[in-house]
Amino acid sequence: MVRITVDHELGSKLSAAAAALEVCDGAGRVIGHFIPVADAADYASVSSPTPAHELERRQREEPGRPLSEILHDLGKLR
Repeated sequence: MVRITVDHELGSKLSAAAAALEVCDGAGRVIGHFIPVADAADYASVSSPTPAHELERRQREEPGRPLSEILHDLGKLR
């Protein structure tokens, strides 16, 4: 990815963005899109809707079947 450095004025405007936005030139033509970096602090209070005991159970669970086995079984359905 190419990196550019913007002047202080544009940097301040972009830093204030709370969501994705279009970047336009003086004629109003869209020249790109800007997506601000997510702040991890915004998600500090978010928790999983799945209970902890269910997550632990899933971690202990054996992994699924190999794809080759699934494809073999699907071939039997023809």
